[in-house]
Formats: sequence, structure tokens, C-alpha cells
Amino acid sequence: MKDIDFALVEAKRPPMYTAMKYWGKKPHNIWGSYIENYTSENDVILDPFSGSAIAAFEAVKLGRKAIAFDINPLTSFIIKVYSTTFNENLFVSKVFDIISKVEADPVYRKIYLTKCDHCGYESAIIQHTKWENSNIYESGIICPNCNKRFLVNTNANLIKCAKLSQKIKIPYWHPKDKFYDSPSFSDSFKKSIGGNSFDFLWTRRNLYVLSRIFDEILSEEKKDLKLQLLFGFIQTLHLTSKMCVPRREKSNRSFSTSWGRAAYICSKRQMEMNPLLLFKSSCIGKQSAESALKNVVEHIGKVPKSKFITCRDDILSIDNYDILYGIIDIKDIPSIMPNNYIPFIITDPPYGGLVQYVDLSCIWLNWLKHYDSIYAPSIEKEITIKKGIKDIDEYSKDFTDGIKALYNVLSDEGKIVFTFHNKDLKVWNAFLRSISKAGFKIEKVIHQQNKRTGESNVANPYGTSASDFYIRCSKSRYIKRIKSSRDSFENFIIDRAVNIIKSRNEPTPYQILFNGLLVEISKTGFELENFDDNLQQLLSKYTDDVFEIVKTNQNSGDLWWLKNQNFSPNDAIPLSKRIETTIQDMFKTKEEYSLDDILGEIFIRFPNGLTPDIKNIEKIISKYAFKSGNKWNKKKG
Repeated sequence: MKDIDFALVEAKRPPMYTAMKYWGKKPHNIWGSYIENYTSENDVILDPFSGSAIAAFEAVKLGRKAIAFDINPLTSFIIKVYSTTFNENLFVSKVFDIISKVEADPVYRKIYLTKCDHCGYESAIIQHTKWENSNIYESGIICPNCNKRFLVNTNANLIKCAKLSQKIKIPYWHPKDKFYDSPSFSDSFKKSIGGNSFDFLWTRRNLYVLSRIFDEILSEEKKDLKLQLLFGFIQTLHLTSKMCVPRREKSNRSFSTSWGRAAYICSKRQMEMNPLLLFKSSCIGKQSAESALKNVVEHIGKVPKSKFITCRDDILSIDNYDILYGIIDIKDIPSIMPNNYIPFIITDPPYGGLVQYVDLSCIWLNWLKHYDSIYAPSIEKEITIKKGIKDIDEYSKDFTDGIKALYNVLSDEGKIVFTFHNKDLKVWNAFLRSISKAGFKIEKVIHQQNKRTGESNVANPYGTSASDFYIRCSKSRYIKRIKSSRDSFENFIIDRAVNIIKSRNEPTPYQILFNGLLVEISKTGFELENFDDNLQQLLSKYTDDVFEIVKTNQNSGDLWWLKNQNFSPNDAIPLSKRIETTIQDMFKTKEEYSLDDILGEIFIRFPNGLTPDIKNIEKIISKYAFKSGNKWNKKKG
């Protein structure tokens, strides 16, 4: 077995991974490559922070078995849904049956039908309503008679529909839970959203339609079909909330919206989407429950046979199953699993409160727990940092206890791969200390760029959401941590920063410098308890004699360069030129490449602090090739 010692290239996600929103999904093909490389057929892999359960499904695809735990009940719901037998005709028929019943509802007709300004048709559908400071300024209308959709400014009919909705009585069940004590639900958020409970996440008319649809789903007697309908329904919830904002005009997507930030937000500008139309598109069509459920067998080869387990299970046996899953705290794993049982663990642990997963999932869980109480979240068990509730010391203790549990169940020759990223050096230090205290030694740290990132990365291509670090570890009880003075640590950082810039031989964005330094810190094994300074502040102390800042108007921000540029001959060629030469040489041997082919070669040749941003790579490729479909073709001449 050869280790994976370089970054891999993220592939296009199949439908089963695009339908359900889940923050921070990992690249399925990269995780699949790790599972295939570090296990054999019929081996059992473990993911104790399973999230959207990608590791479990990729393991099944490769002929392995998986144990998938997460304290977030949403993970168990996703696995349970994807383990059902899908009858497409029955599902589509039931979706349209629910739609027809809601369409005939007199309340729905009053609040979501209006007169068409073009043809006078009385039953045109309000597709969305855009608000600013509680006033309507635009609506999207679908007219079946005109057979088109169009945007209109506010008018008397639209205002009337909106006013009627404020007085609606809702006879169907809907969540009324108070917001939890968490920074996620700040006083300013509660004030802007209109109240202190989850029902205020939606306008009154949207809440009516959602609860009406939910009531119809709960009346379904077929268990698999009910779960599949619920899967489509929860994908409707966030897109119909007050937290969605209109897209920018230049996006040319006036009829769609998103909940783009990993936080509970309430903007002055809001986009209120028609829940019935969203339910249809969430169930049927592209990136829908239908496309995802059909894709399960296509992508992994079969419907996985899975079993839900709890800590009360005395014996953990996976012989007759593909996946064992449950809402299980990582610290409880040794109580249900033998020592030295698992040959490979791959997991994406919580990044120190960077994303509050359980808080965010409550928008879905507060509906699902009414269907089944197992989906009620245990907020207090989440390993995270929450201002005023859980500090970094508690996070570090909980995380260390959890990693120690993994040490016990991992086989002596086994490997564990963590993905991690946080700009806060204190959190990164806590992560490294937990690995060390648990008895693991770091074998390799790889900076892995992701091609698909959060909306926050659009403005900054070098942002945290654009990359992860893959930290491969093995078991060792004899780990030597380097205890050193602050001065020694600073000297180490400055020396490594200089080397990174020298190896690139060109002005370097801070984020790339930061990524390279984290790799160096992790490999060296410093005992970092007293080194919680911001790295940028530390480096800035040396801008007078070591570094100089190159001002730029680029999204990357100002660049870091060296005042004394005495480089060796081997480093004389700037990185961008070396990458350009690599691309030129590739097109000399072959006239057509996919972007993934080119990225794969560059990731191997230029790892970690040398890894350039993907957008810059594409700029260089465009000098020598033109894009045709999914391929780059060599330019003539």
C-alpha cells in the first residue's frame, strides 16, 4: 500500500450528494480514493462525525462496510432515507396528489393566486415576493394562461394577498419551539425575524402552506414513501424562510434564491418563495429528492442495507449490513465497539465552532422530531465553541476525549485521516494538542483545494472555505512534543515563511502563506499551548527587515515578498512560470485535457505552500488552449 501524499482533484458530485443542503460537504471522490487506498474489500471503515454520510456511501460503493455516527440526528435521517426502496412512479404520483390538494385549498388560493396583468387571468400564481424593510417591491408571477413568468412591481392585488396572510389561522401542526440559548440566535436576530420561536422563520402564509403539506405527508401509510416525501419537504423549508435574500441582478436569476450563509440571518431585503412550487421542485426534477433517490443505485450499485443502533446495543455486529449508523456521541464509541476493530477512520470533525451544525440543522429537525422523536437534537452534546456557553478549553477537552475513543477502536496498524481548517491559531493548536494527547502521531499534512466552495469564497478565492487540510495519523504512545520558548517559535515561523516565499519566488497571498505555515507547524510537533498569537500579526512584526508588502487591487489582497531576495539557482524561476512550463509541456504531448487532468498533475508537482489557486491555473491554461465543453483544446500555431 502506498500512502496518498499529494492533493487530489475534486470531481463533479452525483445527484445523491447535491439534493440535500448540508454545510461543508466533502468531495466524494477524494474520500472514496482514501477509503479505497487504505482498506481492502469487506473492511469496515468508521466516520464518527459523519455529516452528510458521504464516507459511508462511498465505502459501500467500494465493497466495504461502514459505521457512521453523528450527534446531529440529520445524519441518521439522510442514511435512513437513502436506505429505502424507491418507487419513482408511486413517489411522483403522491407528490402531485399533495400538490393538487393544496392548490384546491381556499386559503392557498386567497394568498397565492392573483390576477395576471397581461391577460387578465384570475388565477395566476405568485411565485415569489420580494420585500425590503417590510414593504413589497417586486413579485414573480407565473401565468398558466400566458404560459410564461414575469416580474411585476407591487400592486393592489399583491398587497392584498400579503395582508390577508398576516391574519391566517393555522389549524395544522407546525414548530413553535423557542430559539435555544445560543449565539446563533442573537437578540438582534430575534428582533429582526419578528419573535423568539422557530415559527417566526417563515411568513404566516408560508407557514400555513408548509404545515398543510406536512400534514398530508404524515397521513401517508407507506413508511418508505413517507420518508422520501419528508426528504423532499425538508429541502423546501430553508428556501421558503425569511432568511433567503434576492440574488444580485448580474446573476440573471431573479426567480431563485438561497440561504447562503452558515448562520441564522435576517436581511432587510428578503425573498418569500411560494412553498408549494418549491415543494414540487424539491421533490421532482434536477437536484431533487427524485433525482437523488434514483441515483443511489446508479452511484453506489445498490440500496444499502442499514441498521440504526444506539448505545444500548450490547453487541455491535455489521455482518449482515452495509452500514451501521446512529445518533451516538464519539466518547461512547468504545462502549459498543471492540478495541483494535477498525482498520481505517476518515472523518471531518467540528472546526471549533466555525460552523454550528446542530443549530443550523434545527430548521429541519424541529419538523422531523414531530414525525419521530429520535430526531430531537441534543444541543449540549455537540463538540463546539459557543461564546458564553462553551469556550475553547471545553472544546479541547471534549475533542481530546473523543479522539482518545478513536485510538481505542483503531487497529494497531490502522490509519486515521482528519480533515480540518480554521484561521484561528488557537483552535488549530487545540486540534493538534488533542491528536497528540490521544496518542496519535502525524504522518502527513496535505493542503487540499476544493473546487466547490461556499458563497463567502466568491469574493476571496484564497478564503478558508476554498480548502481543507488532510491530516493522516497513526497510533503511537511515544510522541515527543517540542517545548520551546516564544522566541524559538517565532524564529521557526519566520524561517518557514521565508522558505515558502523563496520556493515560490514571487509575491505570495497571505492565505497561501498561512496554509503553508500550518502544514509546517503540524509536521514539526511544537507544544503550542503558549503560542496563540495571530500568525499575520506575528509576521507583520518583521515587515521592516524581512518582508515587504506588495499592494494590489486583486481579490487575493496584498502580497508578501522578501526584502533580501538572495535565492539559490534552483529557485530562480518564479512559481507561476514553472506552472506555465508544466502546462506547455503537457500540451506538447497531448492536444486535449480536462481541467481535472491538468490540476492532478500540478497538485502532485506543487504541493501545500506551492499549490496555486485553481482560478489562476485556468488563466494560464487559457494562454495555450481554448475551452470546448468539458475539455481544454490546444490552440493552433
